[in-house]
Amino acid sequence: MQTEKTLILIAFLTAILAFSLTVSAQPVVVAVDLGHGESNKYLNYIMGNITFVTWKTIKGTINATTLKGVDILLLGQPTVAFSPDEIAAIKAWLNTGNKVLYVAGDSDYGPGQKTINQLNDLLAGIGTKLRLEHGAVYSDNPDVTAKAYYRMLTFVEPDSNPLLRTDIVKRDITLPVLMHGPGCVIWQDAQGKYHDPVKETFPGLIRLVWAHKSYMGDNTPPTPYVYDLMAYGKGTGDHDFVMYAAEYWSDKNVLIVVAGESLYGDYEPAWASSYYGVPLDGPTFVTNLFRWWVYVITDVPTQTAIAQLSQNVQTLSGNLDKVNSAVNSQASQIQGLKSSLDSLTSKVNNLSGSVDSLAGTVNTLMILSIVEAILIIAVLALMFLRKPKTA
Repeated sequence: MQTEKTLILIAFLTAILAFSLTVSAQPVVVAVDLGHGESNKYLNYIMGNITFVTWKTIKGTINATTLKGVDILLLGQPTVAFSPDEIAAIKAWLNTGNKVLYVAGDSDYGPGQKTINQLNDLLAGIGTKLRLEHGAVYSDNPDVTAKAYYRMLTFVEPDSNPLLRTDIVKRDITLPVLMHGPGCVIWQDAQGKYHDPVKETFPGLIRLVWAHKSYMGDNTPPTPYVYDLMAYGKGTGDHDFVMYAAEYWSDKNVLIVVAGESLYGDYEPAWASSYYGVPLDGPTFVTNLFRWWVYVITDVPTQTAIAQLSQNVQTLSGNLDKVNSAVNSQASQIQGLKSSLDSLTSKVNNLSGSVDSLAGTVNTLMILSIVEAILIIAVLALMFLRKPKTA
């Protein structure tokens, strides 16, 4: 039994090694979309500092050809709508599995309302629950702003997810991250109802970055979908909002990240290390995001495979134990039958001896009976011979 388990363990470790080598051998490719009116501000800084991935830019139509070989796709605050064919191409790309999509929106100030509508169409088209709220997150609290109500200081506080290692996003971060004139993230269920991710979650939702001590603003129609101004508007108190959120599709190992402002191309992107004299952890945060995305693509499949193989090994080991137990039970039953057979054989032998003994006794009695008969005949003969003769 120990030999079988050893062989299973060797096969298990071999499978893990082969899978790990296959995944790690593939370079992670990041494509940045610049074909839908996005600005490239700070993009060169980001590409020059994050060198553990391979970069490419997309300046034309998004389709299967431009997405070939891409692992991470960045859509940083586009101002031009994606065509139905482009949305279908992005959805098909995601459905191949092992992908990360980053979508950055805006507040509803100025042209931002158009960006929100266009991106919500995209998000609905690819099948995620995440949406952008039609409003703006502001604060009058100097603790969470960079000297203006729209220069929001946000906080990296990811939900815990051990498999996806969301702790990577928070690593070495002690300062806030700038979001300049941002919107926030909400989600929509299958019935079309919008939800507040601060209070209501769903399986696969990961909240990453938060705004605190804030309120909801409304600059252009329509009114906010979730955060009614009577409850969340200016003067209603301090509120929390989710500024970055992700949805994880475990069956495909796909991560979709939606943000209320962009890492690149915004008026002042999240990469900023300081703003109006306020120190920030922007570069660390952006770098952490990329490290996290690379981890999801390269390591999560291995971890998932290890967990599945481990479960299979445990199941197989359990089945072997059951078989061994059944064999032992059968052996015990066979041994019991053998003992019963030996006992029966002994009884038969004893009976045979008794029969032999009885046969001997019968033979003796028969001899005695014959002798007795002979003696009787002899006595009668003598009596007959001694009878006096008549005159």
